[in-house]
Amino acid sequence: MTESWLSVVALVLVSAGLVSCAGDTQGTAPSASPSSVSLPPDPKSPDDDAAQSALAAYESYWQISEQAGHSPRGKDWRPELAKAMADPALTDYVNEVANLVSVPAHVVGRYGRAPKATTVSLGRPPRVVITDCLDATDVHLVSDKAGETGRNLDNPAQPRRYEFEAQVVQYPDADRWLVQQVQPRLEKRC
Repeated sequence: MTESWLSVVALVLVSAGLVSCAGDTQGTAPSASPSSVSLPPDPKSPDDDAAQSALAAYESYWQISEQAGHSPRGKDWRPELAKAMADPALTDYVNEVANLVSVPAHVVGRYGRAPKATTVSLGRPPRVVITDCLDATDVHLVSDKAGETGRNLDNPAQPRRYEFEAQVVQYPDADRWLVQQVQPRLEKRC
């Protein structure tokens, strides 16, 4: 009954809109074209702004960290990684890149990701927790060792899909959000 009533109301509103548009038969132009009519923007809350800024910083974190993993011997990655990370995540990832250099190996492929801001705290400092589902199906660790170049070094026991959590913190500059902590949750499949 409620669905029928809503359908009738929707039909009446659409019909009324069509009649008002078609009602002018004198050939005069409407006062405003549909493209010039603008609706007020949806008001954004401080939580929404913080979540969007943190998600942008998280995206930057992934872009830079994937570049470093693809070319660990390409340069000193610490200054570049510091654009998107703060300690302890920064030092942890710099150590991971150093480990790739020592093996020697590099990463190929890209993670599938589905990040969501799951917690927003506007305390001091503002902090956003992002939960992601990483899909490592197309990501592989490849040897650069002489005589083994290109050999797959993936750990067969590591899951290919798992939950990943990042804490992103706003630093004193309002536009400076950095990934401060990361936690791969290999036991949580997604």
